[in-house]
Amino acid sequence: MLNVLEAIFESGTMEINSAGERIPLHSNTSKEQGIFLQKIFDRVKPANSLEVGFAYGISAMFILEKHREAGSEDGAHLVIEPDSYWGTVAIHNIEKEGLTKYLQIRRDYSDKILTQLYHQNHRIQYAYIDTTKQFDTVLQDFYFINKILDVGGVVILDDCGGGWPGVQRVARFISSLPHYKILEGYNKIEISLKRQLAQSILSFTMGMLPFKKKCYPTINFKTDAELGLDYTCIAFQKEAGDSRSWDWDKTF
Repeated sequence: MLNVLEAIFESGTMEINSAGERIPLHSNTSKEQGIFLQKIFDRVKPANSLEVGFAYGISAMFILEKHREAGSEDGAHLVIEPDSYWGTVAIHNIEKEGLTKYLQIRRDYSDKILTQLYHQNHRIQYAYIDTTKQFDTVLQDFYFINKILDVGGVVILDDCGGGWPGVQRVARFISSLPHYKILEGYNKIEISLKRQLAQSILSFTMGMLPFKKKCYPTINFKTDAELGLDYTCIAFQKEAGDSRSWDWDKTF
């Protein structure tokens, strides 16, 4: 792991400038999740990656370290981040580690940048989404990432597991797609046996309701655990091109 990251996690602070001033760390990717991101990187071996949301650049540094190890091309990791507040701290630490050459930043909102990348025929094999928790925005990010993601590539979605319902609904939607599979999850959500039993009984009961598809045509009554979505961070792999018919639909 990078020396900068070791110092950050050990102290719980981040250096913000060449004078050595530091600020408390918050709203960051954990060390363990960063290692998970690197593990998925090693499985996919992407030439180009993309990240929506930059913050203090913790997750970006884990990914950039892997690009350096792989001898990737300059600008192999593209980050989308409209807020310059976060980026100044991130850039300082990335520069300290000599990783700047592998990074390119687009300072605008993802709905603008991702559509541009699509029209420019940009291709990626690895994407990490850690941004707003609004369902429609995250779903839109996935929509365009899917279009520029090569078959065999991965989309990693953070803040799953039900803590952020909007993000979890996107995870449930992706899991319903025939050309995606859950590759691996990180940080399994542990719930009590009592709650597990209650959820299972409710899911079974709702599933047995007569005419449920007519009464609730848009609801999948399976629990997140039954769908394999009870993790805070989930990697989905694209197994094929999107060959769905015009009238395809599935509950999620």
